[in-house]
Amino acid sequence: MSTTASRRAEIAGAGFAGLTAAIALARTGWSVRVHEQNDTLRDFGAGILLWRNAMLALEVIGVAPRIRAEGVVPDAYATSLNGEAFDPELAGYPYWAITRPRLHAILVDAAREAGVELVTDSRAVAAEPSGVLVLEDGTRIAADLVLACDGAGSAVRNSRPELAQERKRYQDGVCRVLVPRPEEFRGEEWDRVIDFWTLEPDAMRILFITTGPDTIYLGMMATTDNESASRIPIDPEVWSARFPHLARVIELAAEAEGGRHDAYQTNRVEPWSAGRVVLVGDSAHAMCPALGQGASVGMVNAVELAHVLTEHDDLDTALAAWEERQRAMTDAAQARSAYMAETRTLARGNGFTPEVMETANFELAAATDEHLAVYPVPLVATDAP
Repeated sequence: MSTTASRRAEIAGAGFAGLTAAIALARTGWSVRVHEQNDTLRDFGAGILLWRNAMLALEVIGVAPRIRAEGVVPDAYATSLNGEAFDPELAGYPYWAITRPRLHAILVDAAREAGVELVTDSRAVAAEPSGVLVLEDGTRIAADLVLACDGAGSAVRNSRPELAQERKRYQDGVCRVLVPRPEEFRGEEWDRVIDFWTLEPDAMRILFITTGPDTIYLGMMATTDNESASRIPIDPEVWSARFPHLARVIELAAEAEGGRHDAYQTNRVEPWSAGRVVLVGDSAHAMCPALGQGASVGMVNAVELAHVLTEHDDLDTALAAWEERQRAMTDAAQARSAYMAETRTLARGNGFTPEVMETANFELAAATDEHLAVYPVPLVATDAP
């Protein structure tokens, strides 16, 4: 077993992957500092689904109980195409919906409780394989390990030419907004994930997710060449014309602040490390949101990194073992999300096949039998046609 006492990690980025990695490393004895380029520690986002794999990762680091207490368990995943409803899926599956700001605040609290140093207005721009993080002001900080958790456009990753990248953009994009929950959208029939689709004359989709008694997360997908449907603030006329039964929440989406639009893209990076510099999260595997696994996979990889570092004294050996364990699962998730984005296969219902659910059902080496017992997989979730 590795002795982690006196080892130090410098982490670029205080998003979900960076904070999860920081907590996991601190809980195994590392001294950890996280650098956030913004002047505050907050997430700029709407809502998120945390799949079973992410919940297991958060269970390992002691955060999951707060998610279970504050989040919402959808009773099913229902799909509707042009007003035709398919049989609901994932009844009883252990996944949680929560607002991104709330999840971020929970992770910040847990990082501080674990002794992580959190620094704002600190932008990382590069790193060196010897284990040096370079800040925008020229400061150079030596560490045993540097983690690039600074997102899909990672400056730290881009500073290392030996990390080969394959980038691809796709036809769709998504507007994400968080809206107050109107009275007419309360009740059991709305306490689920509802995936509303139209494909003609072009594809538009509203992913409706209740994130609590007072909020709804809307993921509003359209082709990127549909400029009106890709606009922030939301254009209520364009969206209500396609989804008239959702007109009230669309009106609220048009009034919402803090919404954002993202084009679908993937970036496959190989390898995930250069000496003592390691990529975790979107910097390593940016993927289309069609599978809803980008953040979950990043958190899984972060927790598994901390775990494998407890198994090896030699960092190079540990990093090689970590990537070998995580690469197949991560590449498969990225490829599936790309396929689903290209084909829009979820629009036709019955999309959560055993193959698709392999990512959500991935079991971490760091998870104990007690952790796994908290998140049993119902037969209905694995026996879909």
